[in-house]
Amino acid sequence: MRLFSRLVGEHGRVVAIEAHPRTFRCLRRAVGLNGLTNVTLLPCAVVEEAGPVRLDEHEQTHLRNAVTSAGSGTIEVPGRTLAEIMSTLGLDRVDLLKMNIEGAELPALRGSTDALRSVRNLAVSCHDFLADEPGREWQRTFKGVTELLHEAGFSIRTRPDDPRPWMPYYVYASRPPTTGSRP
Repeated sequence: MRLFSRLVGEHGRVVAIEAHPRTFRCLRRAVGLNGLTNVTLLPCAVVEEAGPVRLDEHEQTHLRNAVTSAGSGTIEVPGRTLAEIMSTLGLDRVDLLKMNIEGAELPALRGSTDALRSVRNLAVSCHDFLADEPGREWQRTFKGVTELLHEAGFSIRTRPDDPRPWMPYYVYASRPPTTGSRP
């Protein structure tokens, strides 16, 4: 967060979205302790359709909390679309959208195709490397994400030869700047 805050400078803005309340509290504290005045924090999940969603709430896997169906061991959090968030914040352009939402990236992007027109660059962490675990097939999103972004006019880059199991499933997408736009 500090790096992005420093990179955008005093006239830029970083929007940090975190769905899990415990992680959000840590994020808010880090922003405050570091005096990051150009960071806007939002406690919500980015989803395909706005409305409450449920997250896994298991102490041992808190770093891999994911959107899930209702049941024990879950908590309810607000869900907002990227388009709604951008509209509420008055954002007409996003220079970089970084997304790491534990397998929910494809639905979130599907619900945001109009908003993606205002995004110049994306870094999306798909979680296909976890999809072979029992009950986690829903995390196989890499192909769908790359197809959606390609159809939306982005150039796609990946790192298929990186030996770390998660790196081949990162999607880097960019669109060329339009004539007369800032570099």
